[in-house]
Amino acid sequence: MKPLDLLEHFDKGAGAFGFIATYEFEPQFFERRMLAKRTFGNAERLVVFMDRGRYQELLNRGLQVSGFNRRYLVVPMDRAPAVFHPKLYLAVGEKRTDGMIGSNNCTNAGIAYNTELSSTFSLIADTKMQNDTESRSVLRQIYEAMKEFAAEAGKLRDIIEDQFFGPAEARFPWLHSKVVIPKGSIDLIHSHAKPLWGELIKRLEEQTVRKITVLSPFYDKELGFLTQLHKQWPSAVLTVIAQPEYATLAGKRLGKLFGNGKHRLFAANLKPGRRLHAKAFAFETNAGTFWLSGSPNATRAAFDGRNTEAAFWVQTRGRPDDLFKSSGLGLERISPADFKSGADQEPKNESKPKSELILGSAVLVESGMLLCEIEAPKSARDLALRIRNVNELLPVLSVPIRRSAESNFSVELDENQIAQIRSTAICEIKCIASSGSELVSNPVALVQLYQLLRERQAHHGGRDLRRTIEETGENLVSYVDSLSSVRDAVDFFSNCSIRFFDGESASRSMGFDIWKPRDPFKPDTPPNWLNLPKGGTPEELREAIREFVERHQTQKLYKHVRRGNLNGLPNFLDIFRTLNSLLLAYHARSMGELASSFPLVMSQISLCII
Repeated sequence: MKPLDLLEHFDKGAGAFGFIATYEFEPQFFERRMLAKRTFGNAERLVVFMDRGRYQELLNRGLQVSGFNRRYLVVPMDRAPAVFHPKLYLAVGEKRTDGMIGSNNCTNAGIAYNTELSSTFSLIADTKMQNDTESRSVLRQIYEAMKEFAAEAGKLRDIIEDQFFGPAEARFPWLHSKVVIPKGSIDLIHSHAKPLWGELIKRLEEQTVRKITVLSPFYDKELGFLTQLHKQWPSAVLTVIAQPEYATLAGKRLGKLFGNGKHRLFAANLKPGRRLHAKAFAFETNAGTFWLSGSPNATRAAFDGRNTEAAFWVQTRGRPDDLFKSSGLGLERISPADFKSGADQEPKNESKPKSELILGSAVLVESGMLLCEIEAPKSARDLALRIRNVNELLPVLSVPIRRSAESNFSVELDENQIAQIRSTAICEIKCIASSGSELVSNPVALVQLYQLLRERQAHHGGRDLRRTIEETGENLVSYVDSLSSVRDAVDFFSNCSIRFFDGESASRSMGFDIWKPRDPFKPDTPPNWLNLPKGGTPEELREAIREFVERHQTQKLYKHVRRGNLNGLPNFLDIFRTLNSLLLAYHARSMGELASSFPLVMSQISLCII
């Protein structure tokens, strides 16, 4: 079992198409860390399938990113009251294709911190690797699983098929179902269409199972799945590996199940703060060991229910005991009665009464047509769709709804209206019910298809974020948040300068004006170092920000006002927005007195107009 740095792995090759299936998704982590790597950062088309319940929680908490449904498409998958729970990653490129089947959610914890169990598969475009049928077979199976998920994506299904899968298969024909790929020894099995338990029984029906090893963070409260394993193979020795104070393993019930003492429980001792989120099931037989590893927990919901799970199935000669002893998990055999269970709960979606007003999806296509899928009472009146940029409190558009059908409507937006949507946008439906009360739908992120499908220049290696900031101020706040210490942040503010440009430089004097509106305000949440300074103090950071703002006021904004060149207006707005976003971001954090000390920033716009 070899340690794997997934972020480093996702920087080995440039992908053209990226597909991710995950239960939890953290947009901030994805944009800051994953898109900074070549594998997904270079992709022209990106699709993320995630659980609808977690999707709705994301929007209810408030998005603070710029690329959600603009740079990558996020597709909510509804399995309620069960969950959409696979962890699959696929990036298809000209020189390299990478896939992963594992227990890792697309989150900071799942990719960069938890102890997870993942299997990666790579296909390299080299003449020596053309016969790598094993990797090609697994990668193709991951791709086909993504297509099955997309078939239940509602109104987004046709978009994904036409704009993502279609172009991918045209560019990489081996992905097409008509191309026969020789079957390898590794199978991807998932439960989107049928439960895993029947598949497990079928694959082991001719085998004599002698030992079963279970590694999982979540278990049924009544240990239903472990009991099910014991009843199916009563003579097999059962070994359970779990992390105390995290795994939901009822020790006393496990003691009753173990009974005669031949079964074993091992406690995994990890570094403080780390969580063992890996999932694996090993079945030792006379023919070798059969492994099922991926997203399923040791629960009936994972194996018998409607959960969508994904795992690989493979036969090996190695013994699980030997593998786990060398895993670095610090295993210690303990009595079930001594095991302390964790308080976390198995993933699930709560069953709630159906709302009267539901917004299913909102898609802005390239022609400017806004297409929405809604469910509203027939008696509802004064329906309106409101669109709000994520970094603004008030809606930028309010569009009256005149339905031709009960389930959908469309409206054409003009260029000025589309220009108001400057970032990730949130849509809601509001109406007046028959009782006279106001109804508000669930929020939905606007799918900005014209942004998702636009051509992007590929980058090699990590993007030069510092240069982008020095050009336009874009992503300044999120860049500072990604630094490792207060000292680094102070150095950044002390040395960074956004360029001054008012249209008179030689590189831009082409006989025409260049106007490119931007919105560099990318709000974000503060990392730990804002409250726990390392190598610096909050006072030093305040002073560095103060100096940065004053320097750009006097050397950039005032200079624009003095020169009065209209060609410099885009640069003026870039700097002006960046300074305001910086002050507002830190005003909302632990440095509240900072913004009020800069009234000059707020007065610059009126001075410019005068």
